[in-house]
Amino acid sequence: MLEELTTLIEVIEKNSFTKAAAALHIAQPTVSLHIRRLEDHFGAVLLRRSKKQKQLSITYAGMIVYDTAKQMKNLWQFTEIAVKELGSEIKGRLSIGASLTIGEYFLPEFLGRFMKRYPQLEIEVIIDNTQHICELLQHNKIDVGLVEGETRDRKFHKEEFYTDRLVLIGPLGSPKKMLRRDLENLQWITREHGSGTRVQWEAFLQKSGVESAKTIIFNTNFAVKEAVKNGLGYALLSEHIARQAALANEIEIIETQDEEERKFLCLTLAVEATSRNVQALLDNLKRDFVK
Repeated sequence: MLEELTTLIEVIEKNSFTKAAAALHIAQPTVSLHIRRLEDHFGAVLLRRSKKQKQLSITYAGMIVYDTAKQMKNLWQFTEIAVKELGSEIKGRLSIGASLTIGEYFLPEFLGRFMKRYPQLEIEVIIDNTQHICELLQHNKIDVGLVEGETRDRKFHKEEFYTDRLVLIGPLGSPKKMLRRDLENLQWITREHGSGTRVQWEAFLQKSGVESAKTIIFNTNFAVKEAVKNGLGYALLSEHIARQAALANEIEIIETQDEEERKFLCLTLAVEATSRNVQALLDNLKRDFVK
């Protein structure tokens, strides 16, 4: 039944039988069979498919099963980790490279929990922009890279572990909402080339139809936030960081027509086997990166 529930999760999250089949490395008829088995077992329709529009919709019963399936999957992953760790201590050195957003604002809290589980592990963290972290990994200066955004470099094996939402921020007193036309004449505070945030900012402007932008460039997220706080302009920033600043009454979060999301990726060298220490890090990243 766990296999069928895993299939249901993939179908719902990818909104496609075809994409679910590809992600699970099984045939599409097998996906349909798994869903049919679940519906027979529960005596309820879980998914409705429109033949004409080829669209999926989840029923109320389907949502109940999906929510429970996610909990079961997380519990099963936790059990697998716990059993695998029996009799095999995680210890030694682990060198982590992290992009600035992850390293400055997300990683310390996560490592607090991680180190309690593996007290004999010696951690070294290097924080820099995404481009430099990839270079360090390529030259074996670090064991693993945690970066935001996308990389198509085949030298790396990548695993997604978190989805980060980017939001528009402005100085206190800024409007609560902006249309695309309002973005054209803004003074922008942005990160340097090589930063994952810079790539996402450029994609956001393109999506919003902004052809040229006046910019002030900083090389840390803290400096970007401080520049906005002090009225120098507007910026696109991780929602996690922006919420903290907004609660401190430092900046305004502004609603826009277009949203920008990015994946946080765990990168290792494709030609090397994953070490036990790196695998422990990845398993924990997927389980509870953000509390």
